[in-house]
Amino acid sequence: MKKFQYEEGITYYLKQIAKIPLLKPEEEKKLAIKAREGDKEAIEKLIQSNLRFVVNVAKNYVGYGISFQELISAGNIGLIEAARRFDPSKNVRFISYAIWWIKQSIFQTIQNQKDLIRMPQKASNLSIKIDTIYLNLKETLGREPKYEEIKEKLNEFGIQVDENTIKSLLLTKRYSVSLDIPVDEDEGTSFIDFITKHGTKDIEKKLFEEELKKEIEDILSHLNERERFIITKRFGLDNEDPLTLRDIGELLGISRERVRQIESKALRKIRAIATKRHLKDLIS
Repeated sequence: MKKFQYEEGITYYLKQIAKIPLLKPEEEKKLAIKAREGDKEAIEKLIQSNLRFVVNVAKNYVGYGISFQELISAGNIGLIEAARRFDPSKNVRFISYAIWWIKQSIFQTIQNQKDLIRMPQKASNLSIKIDTIYLNLKETLGREPKYEEIKEKLNEFGIQVDENTIKSLLLTKRYSVSLDIPVDEDEGTSFIDFITKHGTKDIEKKLFEEELKKEIEDILSHLNERERFIITKRFGLDNEDPLTLRDIGELLGISRERVRQIESKALRKIRAIATKRHLKDLIS
C-alpha cells in the first residue's frame, strides 16, 4: 500500500511539472497581490506554476554531494520564500525575482549538508509524523486538511510546531522526487530519463527564452532610439544575424569606434537595470 501511495504521489508530481500551465502576466499579478495579502491558495498556485523551473535549476547542481531530490526540495523552499516576499508592484515577473531565492536556498543546502545525503534524523522523524497526520486527516475529512488542523493534531501528541514549518515540510515532501523511481513500469523509464527526454531542454528553452525576451524588451525601452537599434542589431534581437560594429556604423553613417562607444554605454545601462531587478543571471 505504501509503495502504491508513493508512486501515485510521483505521478502527481510529474503531472504538475509537465501539465501545469505557466501563468500569463495578468494572472500572475492578480495571484501575487493575493499572495502578498497572505492568501494561502494564491501562494500555492504561484508556487505550483513555477515548479518546473525549480527542477531545471536544480539539475545544474547535481554532483555537489546532495541528491537531486534534495536539490529540488531546497529549490522549492526558496520558491516558497520568494512567493511570500514577492512585491507585485515592482516591474518584474515573479520567476525573475524568485531565481535568486531558489539558487540561494540550493547554495545554502549544499553549504550546510556538503556530504550529508539524508535529512537529519530529528527533522526526518518530524516530517514522517506530519505526513502521517496529513494523510489521516485527509481521509477523515474528505478534503485537504488546513495547516492549523495539522498543528492542532500535533499538539495533541505533545509536539509543538509552527505552521510555517509544517507547510515547508509538506511542500518539500510533496514536490520532491527520486531520480530512480520508475515513471513507466512497462518501459522501465526513470524520472531522470523522463526529465532528460521530455522536459529539461524544452522547459529551459521555454522559461528562459520567453522570460528573457520579455525582460530584454522592457529593458531596451529604457534606452534611446540609437542605443536600442545598436544593441538589437549587435545581438540579433530582431531574429536576424548579429552585425559587426562596422556594419552598424555603415547603416547609421557613423564610425566603428562611435558605434562601440554607444554600445558600451547602452550595455552599462542594461547591467545597471538588470542588477537592480535581480536579473544578473538572466542577462549574463
